[in-house]
Amino acid sequence: MKLVMVASGKGGTGKSTTVVMLGRALSRWFRVGLLDLDITGPNLARMAGATDHEDCFDEYHFYPVTVDGIQVFSPSFLIPEEVAVAWSGDQRKEIIHELLLNVKWDSLDLLLCDSPPGTGDEILAVLEYVPTIDGALVVTNSTREALDDAHRLVSLLTSKRFIGKVRVLGVVLNMETMLLPDGSEVKLHSDGINAEEDLNLPVIARIPFKEPLLVEDFLGAAEKVARGVGLTLPGDTPKEDEVPSGVVVKP
Repeated sequence: MKLVMVASGKGGTGKSTTVVMLGRALSRWFRVGLLDLDITGPNLARMAGATDHEDCFDEYHFYPVTVDGIQVFSPSFLIPEEVAVAWSGDQRKEIIHELLLNVKWDSLDLLLCDSPPGTGDEILAVLEYVPTIDGALVVTNSTREALDDAHRLVSLLTSKRFIGKVRVLGVVLNMETMLLPDGSEVKLHSDGINAEEDLNLPVIARIPFKEPLLVEDFLGAAEKVARGVGLTLPGDTPKEDEVPSGVVVKP
């Protein structure tokens, strides 16, 4: 199983939407799981349509909910709605450790982890507890403020502390433009900055603000993510020396 961390420096950039839509695109070819690691604002399950989550845990394990062939687990399954999770950083790190270690996924090819925004305890828990992360995606818009926070995130992911552990696959750039009903596009959340040059990372997808978003909008990004972590797409020639990898979590 390959593990991809999807993260953003700033909230409100469309990260959870990206995780859900990218998961749906990837599920055309692979067995996909979505893991919500936002303890204080867990929205992924609702966005993925995983609203029926009875019997999702016992004293030994957590059990994902399957929606349209995609396995989903979120801490929202464990917390009553509208109840604040006022936990310390150590408590949040511990529950993330438990989620990484004890969710019983059913033969996944790829796990997308929806990390909370910023560079705090939750993302540090993933970086510390997973020995090798197959890839990381940075989700941002092209405003100066969002790109400033994306720089901070990239600085963490590429720091000497985690060198060799994380490979940043690239950037998903959201809401730079808005798609109008006549098919034309107008600039929206943009300060006229070239995000690729600014972050020194490839932009693997530019997703406009539109209604509705379609799986087809994310197919190109899905292909790049799959190939970026070493998965073989239909029509690709498998590498002879390719060895299946499994995600190992430190106990």
